[in-house]
Amino acid sequence: MKLLLIGPQASGKGTQAEFVSKRLNVPHLSSGNMLREEKKSGSELGLEIAGYIDKGALVPDKTIWAMIKKQLEAHPEGWLLDGFPRTASQAATVDKYSAPDKVILLEVPDLVCVERISGRRVCTQCGKEYHVKYKPPKKEGACDLDGAKLVQRDDDYPEAVAKRLADYHSKTAPLIKHYGAKVVTIDGNQGIQEVWNEIQTKLGI
Repeated sequence: MKLLLIGPQASGKGTQAEFVSKRLNVPHLSSGNMLREEKKSGSELGLEIAGYIDKGALVPDKTIWAMIKKQLEAHPEGWLLDGFPRTASQAATVDKYSAPDKVILLEVPDLVCVERISGRRVCTQCGKEYHVKYKPPKKEGACDLDGAKLVQRDDDYPEAVAKRLADYHSKTAPLIKHYGAKVVTIDGNQGIQEVWNEIQTKLGI
């Protein structure tokens, strides 16, 4: 199955993507993780990407699509795409190559997103996400998987978050309209298990 996962920042996409990926045995393709890895590499492309991410701005379509396309080609049997497309024009690009079967939309109020973002922490080694309140690590400040330090991402600070939420709201409406009947709306303002239960019910998995 080919799926697209969309929702505002801190709507729980990463957590739910893990569940969906495991249940359907398809790779979770996160454009955000791929971009951060490239940024961390210090390459010429990474430095260019850093200029956008650190300001909370969107990376140009052609840069993201070049990375995404390679992953789609490597997994023709199915995938869970997260973070791209963000606009109707980007969606058209994806559709020409391999359109998703369903689109999972996680709806969460802005105020809730801000609360979630302020407590989010990310592993400096593997990129796994935690939350000091909703999804804490077993040991404070350390990743459960590799013990590496947990940090708050630069793009999770207030100024960057405000811009990202504004970008999300201005771009998402046309994206939802673009996919129409393929969109499966989920109430993301619930507990993690409740959200997962609703996803399973509405997708029939």
